[in-house]
Amino acid sequence: MIPKGSAMIPKRIGSSRAARAWRRLKRSRAVRRSLGVTGRIDRGNVTRLDLLGVILVAAAAVWGLLAAAGRPASPEGFLLGLLTISAAYVAGRVAGAQSAFGVCAALAGAVAVLLLLSPDALAGETLAAPLGYGNANGALVAQAVGAACLAALAATSDRRRGEMHLLAGLLVLGAFATRSLAAVFGALVILVIGLTALSARRRGSFVAVGALCVVVVAAGTVYLGGDRVSGASGVRGTAESGLTERRIDVWHDAMELTRENPWRGSGPGTFLAQSPTARADSDTKSAHSQWLRQAAEQGVPGLLCLVALVAWAYVRLWRSRQDPAVVAVGAASLTAFALHASIDYVAEFPVVLAAVGVVLGVATAAPDQQLRSWYR
Repeated sequence: MIPKGSAMIPKRIGSSRAARAWRRLKRSRAVRRSLGVTGRIDRGNVTRLDLLGVILVAAAAVWGLLAAAGRPASPEGFLLGLLTISAAYVAGRVAGAQSAFGVCAALAGAVAVLLLLSPDALAGETLAAPLGYGNANGALVAQAVGAACLAALAATSDRRRGEMHLLAGLLVLGAFATRSLAAVFGALVILVIGLTALSARRRGSFVAVGALCVVVVAAGTVYLGGDRVSGASGVRGTAESGLTERRIDVWHDAMELTRENPWRGSGPGTFLAQSPTARADSDTKSAHSQWLRQAAEQGVPGLLCLVALVAWAYVRLWRSRQDPAVVAVGAASLTAFALHASIDYVAEFPVVLAAVGVVLGVATAAPDQQLRSWYR
């Protein structure tokens, strides 16, 4: 760091270009301090929020078991997903406090290697490795873009920062290769926010916009799932042309199952057996919406548990003491995943959930206590 009274710091910067460069340099240092070392934490708020998160996870797990009790159901998949994203979040929080750059660079690099080792994924095959589903591959790549952007913010040199931005750009190209439109859109938005994050001033704006987008898209799936006026709805016709009629039909099935069993649903892991569309078409793998599947299988209380968990994640980002640039990238990554999971079953892949948890954990990581005084 440059000493406070050093002659290397310009006392007056004549040109506006030099002034902007100097402010950007100081801003970059602030981001690195926030990610890796310093930053003041309101311990009371962190403890209360984290405790609330633990309670919400426990409540979701307990309700999943209650919804499955006494009838044929398979809560294992839901519980595995809940455990995966929770453990990944904790790991991201802990590891991110020690080395945000190392954690995020490793995640982004690992996903890049997986893509290179999976020619079918780069060829845009629908059932391509590594996850066996092209859209899930795209969702994983989008989270890797977020990890690369966080690594760039945590980089201690211009060279490393440039390398991470280059990796993020290459991963966006990988998202294009998977032919997942939702993943491409999410990856592009994350990259743009990552490249312009240093200009962010208010973390609440990014968090609020992201949460609002998720609410709008989730409400849209509910509307489309309930609209059965064939040929009479222009909105439905437009949606079918972009989302396929089968997807709209399984959304309707999920809505019907929720109406029939509003309290406990049909049981975790039973949607495919209960959905008329899924029984008639063996290619249908899920409800293609995490919100509607949760409501169909676990009833309204299960849906409320899911809503509370996602809302908690956004509040945790909003109350984070990280620099707004870090929060902006974290909010963009979470929103990209939540939007994708609203219209597809990418949330049913543990690897994708693990990536989401790590990125969110790093974006809300507390600074290392032992290193704080050394860098102060």
